[in-house]
Formats: sequence, structure tokens, C-alpha cells
Amino acid sequence: MKEPKMSLYLVIGENIKRRIRAGLLKEGDKLPSCRDFAAELGVNPNTVQRAYTQLEDEGVVFTIAKKGVFVSSTHRPKVDRNKLLATKIAELKNMGYAREEILSAIDAIFEGQPVL
Repeated sequence: MKEPKMSLYLVIGENIKRRIRAGLLKEGDKLPSCRDFAAELGVNPNTVQRAYTQLEDEGVVFTIAKKGVFVSSTHRPKVDRNKLLATKIAELKNMGYAREEILSAIDAIFEGQPVL
């Protein structure tokens, strides 16, 4: 199996979640604006916006119009479960996983076995 490559917006989102778990970001903390954060990271502002949108869909952050994006612990995700599932599977496919690898991993998870 080839080494999976994670999309940049997912890496940014995972790093934000890691900072929240580590206590570096707390409930109510304001995240940098897309432009400021993009400049700091050296990426396109659209990439940061996509990361923020993904985090909001997961309920990790929430947006207040003209105020910014904030860390949340109580905000509920506005996720269509089927859309989320389709998105995750499409991401795996785009990372180079074969259909059989994805199905094998799903079977292992549901059988309580480690995914190899």
C-alpha cells in the first residue's frame, strides 16, 4: 500500500484539534482570521477556510459573523451523517487506498480487530 498523503486542510484541522486536546486552546478562544493564519502558515486563505469549515462541521469550532471563529465544547455539529461518511471514504480513495483496503479496514473495525 502506498503511503497516504493527507490534504493540507485536514493537517491544519488536526493540528488545531491537537492544540485543543493539549489545552493550548480552550473553549471560547478565538482562532486567527483565515488571512492571518494563512499568512502565518504560508498557505492560501481558502485552505484555512476549508479547515475551519471542516472543524465547524465536526462541532469543534463555531463562527460568529463578523466576529470570528471560536473553540467550542458545546456547539453541536450540523453534519449530515451520510455526507460525512461519503466525504471520508472519498478522502481515503483520493489518498490512494483501493476499494478492498477500505472495505478490509471497515470489516476489521466492526469486528474489533486492529486495522493493519
